[in-house]
Amino acid sequence: MSADTASFPILEGFDPFGADFLNDPGPTIKRAQATKPVFYYPPLRMWVITSYDDICRAARDWETFSSKAAGMVPPPDDIKPRIPDSFVAEHFISLDPPEHTADRTAVARNFLPRELQKQEPNIRRIANQLIDRFIHQGACDFMQEFCYPVSLNVIIGLLGVPPERADDYRIWTEDLFSILVPKSKDAVTKPMSEVERRERWTRLAACQDFLEKYVAERARCPASDLTSVMLQAKNSSGHQAIPTHRIVRQLHELVAAGNDTTANLMGQMLMYLGENPAQDAEVRANPSLLADVVEETLRLRGTSPGLFRIATRDVEMGGATIPEGSLVWLLFIGGGLDESHFPDSEKWDIHRPNKEKHLAFGYGRHACLGSPLARLEARVAFEELLKRIPDIRVKPGQTLEYLPNLTVTTLNHLQAEWTPPANSA
Repeated sequence: MSADTASFPILEGFDPFGADFLNDPGPTIKRAQATKPVFYYPPLRMWVITSYDDICRAARDWETFSSKAAGMVPPPDDIKPRIPDSFVAEHFISLDPPEHTADRTAVARNFLPRELQKQEPNIRRIANQLIDRFIHQGACDFMQEFCYPVSLNVIIGLLGVPPERADDYRIWTEDLFSILVPKSKDAVTKPMSEVERRERWTRLAACQDFLEKYVAERARCPASDLTSVMLQAKNSSGHQAIPTHRIVRQLHELVAAGNDTTANLMGQMLMYLGENPAQDAEVRANPSLLADVVEETLRLRGTSPGLFRIATRDVEMGGATIPEGSLVWLLFIGGGLDESHFPDSEKWDIHRPNKEKHLAFGYGRHACLGSPLARLEARVAFEELLKRIPDIRVKPGQTLEYLPNLTVTTLNHLQAEWTPPANSA
C-alpha cells in the first residue's frame, strides 16, 4: 500500500473473487457494516460502500458519483479495428445525464408493468415447452435446461432479435461480462490469459457485426419489437432520440442483462425454498406466495452484487473520506443485509413486511429498467414449474461454482431432481 493510501480503512480478509464471498457474501458484508461500512480494497484500488443509506445517497448523487466507471480488458490489436470506441463507454449503465435520461425515456414505456403483462402468456408457453423436454427424466441441470432458456427466450422475443442465434447470445453474454472491468484514473484491469482474451474478443467482434446488420435491417423494415421502438423514438427536435450505434450497444446489454440476472434469480429461489422446508410447503400449497419468494430472494441474494461509480470530488461517507477520482463499488446486496432496515437480515423470510424495499435492482436513475419483467418472468415461470413438477428440489451434495464477477451473480450449473411422472418411460 502506498503512503497516500496507508490511512484508508481496510477490511481484512475481504476478497470479492474468493469462493467464500461468491458462495455466501452475507458474513463478510455483515462484518463490514459492523466495523467499516465504507472501506478501501487495495488490489482493485476501489472503495466499497455497504450500508443501505450510504448506497442510496451515492446512487442518487450522480454528479458526485458518476456512472462512467466501466472499462474493459483491451482487445488484441488486430481485432481492435472491428470494435467501436464506444463499445463500453456508451453502455447504458455507464451513462450520465443527459445521455442516460434520453436513452431511458425513449424505451421506458415498454418496460412498464402494464405493458410487460402482455408477456405472461408467452412466458408460460416457453416454460412449459422446456418442462416438456425434461419432466420424464426425474433430473436436470436447472440453470442450463430451464432458467437460462426461459430468460433468454423471453428477452430475445421482446427485442425481436433472431431466435436461431440463441446459443450465440448466451456465449456473447458471458464474453461481455468477462471483459467488463471497473476503471478509474488508475486504469484498473483484471488478469486474463492471452488465449481467453483473444477467444472472447473474436466472438464479441462477431456479435458486433451481427447486431449492426440486424439494426440496419430493422431500420429498413420496422416491426413491433423493442428494437424498432428504439429506432423510431424521437427527441424534442424530431430527430432520432438514440443514435444507432448506441442502440447496437443497448441490444447487447439488454440481451446480456435480461438472460443472465433473471436466470440466476430463479436458481436462487429454488435453493432458498429447499433450505426452508416450512415456507417451501406454504408456497407449494399456495403459489400466490411466489411473488413474495421473488422479493425475499432478491433482498437476500440480488443477482447484481453492485455497480461502479467514479467519485468526482472528495466526499465524506461512512466515517471515511473517499478521494476525488476514486473507483467506488456500490454493494447493492449489502443494502438487503442492513440490520437497520431488515432486522434478522440473514434469515430468508417470505413474510418479511418490507422485503420489497431491497436494492437488488439498484436505486435512483440507474434502477434497473427491466425489474418488472424480471419479477413477472420469475413468478410466472415458477408457477408453471411447481404446477408440473410439484416435488422439484435441489439435488443434495453438489458443489456450486459461481463465476468471479463483480457486477452479476452467475451460477452456470445447479442440479435438480424430482419423482418422474407415473407414465414416464
